[in-house]
Amino acid sequence: MKKSVFLRKAAGAVVLIVCCLYTGGCGVTGNKPADEDLSLVLAGMDGSDHVSFEGAAGLLIGGRTVAESALYYGGKIEDHNKVSLHTLLPDSQEQPKTAGTADIQHFEQSHPAAPSYYTRLEKKDGAWAMLSSAPEEMESNPLPALNPLGQLEELEARKNQVTEESGAARGTKTLRIELTPAEARAQLTDELESRMQAIRPADAGLKTQEGESQPPEVTKALNGLWEQKNTELLQKLEQADIRSVYYLKVDTRYNRPKRLTWTRTVSYPGAQEADEETYVTKVDFYGYR
Repeated sequence: MKKSVFLRKAAGAVVLIVCCLYTGGCGVTGNKPADEDLSLVLAGMDGSDHVSFEGAAGLLIGGRTVAESALYYGGKIEDHNKVSLHTLLPDSQEQPKTAGTADIQHFEQSHPAAPSYYTRLEKKDGAWAMLSSAPEEMESNPLPALNPLGQLEELEARKNQVTEESGAARGTKTLRIELTPAEARAQLTDELESRMQAIRPADAGLKTQEGESQPPEVTKALNGLWEQKNTELLQKLEQADIRSVYYLKVDTRYNRPKRLTWTRTVSYPGAQEADEETYVTKVDFYGYR
């Protein structure tokens, strides 16, 4: 009799374990290291053919919003490697308060008129390429840097520390991902070098407004100025303290991103708190299929 009772209990335990493994219940997923959770979420995004998103970005200096920096945008991800983005009018609706959104909420209180942009990106040979944008906007268009799929790829490619935040709503979890100091510096350096290369004067063939070729001395002077400013920028970066932190809100049922918030803070030794620069972005994902 005791043996049969034991066998029934053992069989029930096996069924329970199998159910937990297939449904993701019973707290099994919650016991995994946070970095494994991040890998599962990124894989969940890779498994979706279409995702829509809306986001906001802006710059704060000394905790005060730089009004002209606020940008609202939306778009979609298709076929895993194509992203389209366009600017939006600011949304005055109140956003729910979650970890990592304090700076976003701060600059969202300001709704300045912003220029309109549109762009399409495609990943080719491991790199994102711009497919379309107005010619005059190629250098000033901020949208390529806000590619949310590219931002998620950064989390996978760069060294970081992942922890799980407490107090998440039911059916969700929030992962905190902080890049190592070296990676945070490398990330910003890569971005700024890319922007500097985009505005580097050509060695030859520069034209005046009348369509005539620029004199060689003008071309030389422009290149000299670019070299000077590029050197100054790199020197300033070497002195900066850079911190890059992401908060990724996850739908635990499907292991998909719901919201990605990113805060990058740049400060300099000896500088006052009023000079600290904080760049913040927030993007919400929806419409998975």
